[in-house]
Amino acid sequence: MTSRATIGECAINDVPLSTNQGFKNFLPYEGVNTEFLYYLLTTKKQDFIRLCGGSTFLEIGKAQLAKFAVYLPTQKSEQAEIAEILSDMDAEIEALEQKLAKARAVKQGMMQQLLTGQVRLI
Repeated sequence: MTSRATIGECAINDVPLSTNQGFKNFLPYEGVNTEFLYYLLTTKKQDFIRLCGGSTFLEIGKAQLAKFAVYLPTQKSEQAEIAEILSDMDAEIEALEQKLAKARAVKQGMMQQLLTGQVRLI
């Protein structure tokens, strides 16, 4: 999770990596579904921002995060089911955004042809 300037942007990492002081890394306990934790943390962005300090730019530190509590379903299987639903919704949104971008591109092309007179309506 980003912890400086832009607070609370999250990503899931599946390979070894290094991060700098602008990140806080969460290693979920055995009974916590990683994808569920990702979605949970993304909903807490405003809560994280309220915990921030700093005069030049906002930053959330380890001490502030250590006091932050979240509640989650106790069964990892339930967490996984919730995460799967949210992931499916994200995939559907992405597909719709791609469809919208394509429709906008077609419209832009049609506008260009109509406004330059390359295509005439009869």
